[in-house]
Amino acid sequence: MVDIEKINPGTPVVGPYSPGIKNRNLLFISGQGPAQGTTDIKEQTSTALENIKKIVEAAGGKVSNIVNTTVFLRDINDFGKMNKSYKKFFNDNGVTETYPARATIEVSNLPVASMLVEISAIAAL
Repeated sequence: MVDIEKINPGTPVVGPYSPGIKNRNLLFISGQGPAQGTTDIKEQTSTALENIKKIVEAAGGKVSNIVNTTVFLRDINDFGKMNKSYKKFFNDNGVTETYPARATIEVSNLPVASMLVEISAIAAL
């Protein structure tokens, strides 16, 4: 039998999905985006990562437990700005060398028109 636990620290959910699913020592985090009204890629990246952090902490982990992320960018030209915000987030949370494995993908659209970035993650707890 598979041992699955739904993790939701109060993250808004607007569809048929769970913010986090924990199976044994792995936590799978659904794509997280920014708050409505933000238009700056750095701010949107920071907000998405803060949402991920809340989910990881609700499962009993910390930012250093994140082992993989997937970044979906509406415009790959935003990569440099996103990357600076991404690095700052991890550095501010004590991760300065062993960053998560990461894929960054340009997409033609995201679920909300104002979204510039969406980030999903996997954490090992």
